[in-house]
Amino acid sequence: MADRVVVDRIDFRETLVFPRVVASAVSALQFPRLLLATFSLLCLVVLGRGYDAVRGPSIQPAGLLAPARTALDSGMGSEVARRIARETLPAELRPQGVDGLGGRVDIEEVRAVLLDRRGEVEGTELELVRRGLDRLEPYRGKGAFDSLATAVGLRFDALVAATLTLDFRGAAGCLADLFIDIPTALWREDRVFTIFYAIAGGMVFGFLGAAICRMAAVHLARRGELAPVEAIDFVRARSLNHALVPLWPGISLVVLLPLALVIGLMGRVPGLDVVAGAAYGLVLFFATIAAIVLLPWIVAMPLAVAAAACEGCDGLEAAQRCGALVFRRPLHTLLYATCALLGTCLLAFTVDLVSTAAISIASGVTGLSAGEGAMAATGGARLLAPDTNAPAVFVGGSFTASMQAVSIGLARLWQGILQTLAAGAVFSAICTTATAAYLALRRTCDDQPFEDLWDPGTPAGVRVD
Repeated sequence: MADRVVVDRIDFRETLVFPRVVASAVSALQFPRLLLATFSLLCLVVLGRGYDAVRGPSIQPAGLLAPARTALDSGMGSEVARRIARETLPAELRPQGVDGLGGRVDIEEVRAVLLDRRGEVEGTELELVRRGLDRLEPYRGKGAFDSLATAVGLRFDALVAATLTLDFRGAAGCLADLFIDIPTALWREDRVFTIFYAIAGGMVFGFLGAAICRMAAVHLARRGELAPVEAIDFVRARSLNHALVPLWPGISLVVLLPLALVIGLMGRVPGLDVVAGAAYGLVLFFATIAAIVLLPWIVAMPLAVAAAACEGCDGLEAAQRCGALVFRRPLHTLLYATCALLGTCLLAFTVDLVSTAAISIASGVTGLSAGEGAMAATGGARLLAPDTNAPAVFVGGSFTASMQAVSIGLARLWQGILQTLAAGAVFSAICTTATAAYLALRRTCDDQPFEDLWDPGTPAGVRVD
């Protein structure tokens, strides 16, 4: 270990803790932590994909970041579906209403018929069907989780770019989109998914995120390394406690939601709408209280997950503890949050650069001999940009084409695994830097060293001397 430098009796290595928050992101790349973080992301993806499979499309075709859907957009999609069905399908296969004038045509119904027909035709008819499916795609609704993942990915990539180029205005706009605009749009488009995913996703983050935070805390306390199985055993002993940590501030909406719903219903009744307008100030009052509670929670929630992993406190106590720390030292909180963001963005840029270079090199080298074969369609990747490769599909018509689609799909599956590991590294960095930020803030407020962690079998909150 390097010797400490003491100047004028000040040990700057121990006094200035914020560099440790930035540097902690590097340890997020440790394979055990990376493995657990990737598993956590896969759990979140399975929950979201499962909801989309059951619910079907529920978000406007333009996505969550686009303006609200209009009747004109919906009508245009209906007319495009009508035209495609008339041009592509024989009269006996056309969905009901296609041959009439006016009325709405269900895009998903037309698409389902086209998919069934795709495996039955070939040649010119197959090409017409495929072209019809391509024309329908921009007008189809999207799944709630698919739209959420796309929107979050786009804004996070933009946040990384803005942070690394010191574009503070752009970074602030990305943060506003991530924590305000996207959740608001999601609530407007699909309230059931918003409630479901906030609860289910929050519990997954609270449980598995706490395991990653415990691994990070042990590392930061210089106690060696904790295996993923040991970390999961640590949180499993109080699984419900950890799982509920991200959800506690939601109780601030218990009073607001019923009141807002009642006043909203009153506004639909002539005469009572005046009373609703007069009582709207009460809704605004409770909404202000909710904002005061929830906005700091954007920063405090990852800290609370870390607090439960470090202190052994229950979920409500962790929320209260971190809320008090945030309000007690808001400028220090901002400093440590900025350091955590910077460390996470630096790591995100690094892992995305490596994965992008790896995918591009593999695609380029394979392309030397691929010719017109399946490997020519694997495609590359762009730095801090979403994957633009269309998914490989069963095209029907010939065995060779079907096998080619399977081959392309398998190649892109391997690309997806690499990109998922990169995303897992980012998730690991979020948990790790949040843990470092909590320990730093705790030290600033209470002069409690990083090494002071709660151990199972001892009373929660007891300090180690």
